[in-house]
Amino acid sequence: MGEDTDLFGDEIDEFDSELFSVKGDIEVAISINASKSLEMYDQAVQYETNKRLHYIRFIEKHIDGGWTQKNIDPLLAQMASYDNNPKPKWRAIAAWYSKYRKSNFCITSLIPSHEKKGNRALKNTSGDFYFNKALEDKYLRKERPSVATAYRYYCDLIQFENSRLVSGTITPLSYTGFNARIKSLEPYDVDLARFGRSYVQKKYKLGDKFAEPTSVMERVEIDHTVLDYTVLMEDNQTVIGRPTITALVDCYSSCVVGFYVSFNEPSHLSIRAALVNTMLSKDELIDCFSNISADWPCHGKIELLVVDNGVEFWGDSLESACKELGINTSYNPVGKPWKKPKVERFFRTLNTKFLDSLPGKNFRSVEAKGDYQPDKEAALSFSLFNELLHKWIIEVYNQEADDRKTRVPIVKWYEGASVYPPIEYTGDAQELLRVKLGVLETRSITKDGIQFMHLRYDSPELLEYRKYTPVASKRGLKADIKIDPHDLSYIYVFLEEQERYLKVPAKDPDGYTTGLTLTQHKVNIKNRRKSVIDSQDLMSLAQSRLEIEQMVSQALANKLKQKGMKKLAKYQGIDSNSIHSTVPVKTSQALPIVKASTNDNDNDDIDTFDWNSDDIEAF
Repeated sequence: MGEDTDLFGDEIDEFDSELFSVKGDIEVAISINASKSLEMYDQAVQYETNKRLHYIRFIEKHIDGGWTQKNIDPLLAQMASYDNNPKPKWRAIAAWYSKYRKSNFCITSLIPSHEKKGNRALKNTSGDFYFNKALEDKYLRKERPSVATAYRYYCDLIQFENSRLVSGTITPLSYTGFNARIKSLEPYDVDLARFGRSYVQKKYKLGDKFAEPTSVMERVEIDHTVLDYTVLMEDNQTVIGRPTITALVDCYSSCVVGFYVSFNEPSHLSIRAALVNTMLSKDELIDCFSNISADWPCHGKIELLVVDNGVEFWGDSLESACKELGINTSYNPVGKPWKKPKVERFFRTLNTKFLDSLPGKNFRSVEAKGDYQPDKEAALSFSLFNELLHKWIIEVYNQEADDRKTRVPIVKWYEGASVYPPIEYTGDAQELLRVKLGVLETRSITKDGIQFMHLRYDSPELLEYRKYTPVASKRGLKADIKIDPHDLSYIYVFLEEQERYLKVPAKDPDGYTTGLTLTQHKVNIKNRRKSVIDSQDLMSLAQSRLEIEQMVSQALANKLKQKGMKKLAKYQGIDSNSIHSTVPVKTSQALPIVKASTNDNDNDDIDTFDWNSDDIEAF
């Protein structure tokens, strides 16, 4: 018995691909399927062929993924049978489709091949039947059995069947022949059955192709990662921990166009800061670092922002801000980082070429780490690390050719910007950008102004707006406000009737809110819990802030464990926007008493603050 190397040689037999040559005056070799059309066959053959095409077209129209049992069986259950006849098995349909596709979708490939069926008295005794059964039962499984295991099962099936036959036997394939047929299977179908959908999507990059951008800032990828590096406080002795970077990479040039580093978990705060850094000019930022000589011209409006599917990217504020700014967003599916290749490449290069040789690097596994202790080896303060990171990105990463030597990012940027320069933010547009990227809240405008987290904001302009704006409901006059999470000394109130934002300062004559971050304010409030909050004393908050700073000093003196130091860094606002690693605190602040808001949105749950608790997180 000759070996049949067809992928699905089960109950669907094939015609001989060629007739024997006829020796004589004329020597010919005729392909049956190419020379004989379907209508030339009898009605029974036409009926069977059309039935096969009927099932193929239905499955082809509705299937999602490969032609596997998992995908075909549910569709078979949905569809009506052909002329009320029994439905075929899923593998038969997959076999028909395989031959149909290989023939460039020629219907004659579906014609039953009766010439090769042989003695039909031996029902289901063809070796092909047992090959396919071994294939399905033992090889195409998530457990990924070996070929040898599938072959043993195949031989056992044939041996058992031979013991039942009255006459004749089935000759099994040799192991070499069996293995050859395994190797002839379509790789996609095999990988899908043995490794799963995620594996084949990554291996074959299914649906990953996107139109190549034709200009800078047309497509920008954004993502977060925790750096494999431990940094110190400014005293170069106290360990803070591993910072998190939020980076944006332009897909046209491969330039890093902006980033933000802090000790906050990925959140709207870090995304906002990274976007501001990306879209605004960086000239003033570069001037802060005396050792950086190269330019960083990358800035401007983003056309399409490719973001991860993480929770921090789904906030109403981010969605609203992007819509206001005319930025389209594309959400990357979970578990498919290869769909953001530019930013993933940057993270890999950052770890392997920048952090790799720095004292304090972290290893991914205990085995790789050995006796190395990052906390003890760490030698760089955050401020120095921040400067080195800026220098490496600006003067090395953006200036160095890629691995294939096809482009230099900064050269590609200048080329693209010279043809289609991105829209720039200048003058009032810069402040408007910061406003629109703020945290969105809705608050009532009352005679006391606007209350936000026990802070009061008011101005003569806001009073005039309240006086002359009709109230649409019994709930009073409400307005959308934008909060800058890095500075609570003011808010922006959107005046809907006038279609503009009004900057309203905090009623804070003694400076409690100057430079106050949202994280710091939440911590201060949580540290001053009262059983019943009838009023909120800003002097009390100022006192709380001073007490916390005393705890900070004590923490530095006692060198609290790393978890606590990282929370301390969050509170102090240590990030890549800061030139130094610590934020000085004003200790002489006499603050007025402000009556607490009765707004439900202001009555946040307030817990006693502990440096080693998780309550410091603002988001």
